[in-house]
Amino acid sequence: MYINDLELAHGEHAFACVDDQIVMRKPKMPKRWKFWKEFPKETEIDARLSQFQVPRVEVIAKETHFVVPEVWPELAFALLQHGCPNVHFWWLSVDNFPLTSLKQLLHQKLIRSCSNLCQSEYAADFARKNGATDVTMLTDFIDLDEIAAPIPTEDRTYDICYLPNKARGADEIWSELEQDFNLVPLQNMSRAEIVSTLADCKIFLDCGFHPGKDRVPREAALCGCLPLVRREGAARFENDVPLPDSLFAPTELFLEPQRLRSKIHDVLESSAKFDGVLEQYRTVIRGEREVFEEELRALIARV
Repeated sequence: MYINDLELAHGEHAFACVDDQIVMRKPKMPKRWKFWKEFPKETEIDARLSQFQVPRVEVIAKETHFVVPEVWPELAFALLQHGCPNVHFWWLSVDNFPLTSLKQLLHQKLIRSCSNLCQSEYAADFARKNGATDVTMLTDFIDLDEIAAPIPTEDRTYDICYLPNKARGADEIWSELEQDFNLVPLQNMSRAEIVSTLADCKIFLDCGFHPGKDRVPREAALCGCLPLVRREGAARFENDVPLPDSLFAPTELFLEPQRLRSKIHDVLESSAKFDGVLEQYRTVIRGEREVFEEELRALIARV
């Protein structure tokens, strides 16, 4: 059963139960939404899913296995309320879950009642700490061709690249770093342009909070770009981000730009020692598709 953003707006009222079947309610057009035309039509399926040949159905048996991402807890709860016995909550992140309402009994019951599929060790740890007993790893993988012969770090054109949308409030940091380094924001670029930039940049500075196993640090590594990662969220778990301590920076460092600048100098001055480390990380990333497929086969066999 495929659900788009409009149907999601109905939350727990998106479904009805008729006999032993779950029925999708017809969405209604919001009268005052000026941006209505931007919403997908109710029969459209996101084009990015076309390769999987995802069917759209509006009626489905209650015994079906429903996989709901962590950002839609109301839908998972509605399915449980309708008596669906096979509801799987897929934790693609932790911090994008509505944490402000986590202490509500509704969400505590949800975590305990669902099968919890976890993209990261961070998510698995979080689910267990909140009462989950059915926890299974279902990770992901990077769909990116590795750069066969990465340019040596010292020969790269750019010093530092970063994601502006994960670095809001970092103006003081950029002002400090621009004194010694050339910076490239990864924005308003095509995917090919981002890969090209990563392949010619020395350091990817990750200012994010790592709600799960983030994609761009892994893409950076495949392009031979050193990830310098803020140690938050999933970056606190070795299985999620298997990098040495010297390629992590505590949040406190991001609040003291001069110390962060010194840290980056230290990394670049000893960049050659990270060649073996980066290759080990790339080996892990290369194997992620196989790990995911094994996890998926094990999950299908179990259910």
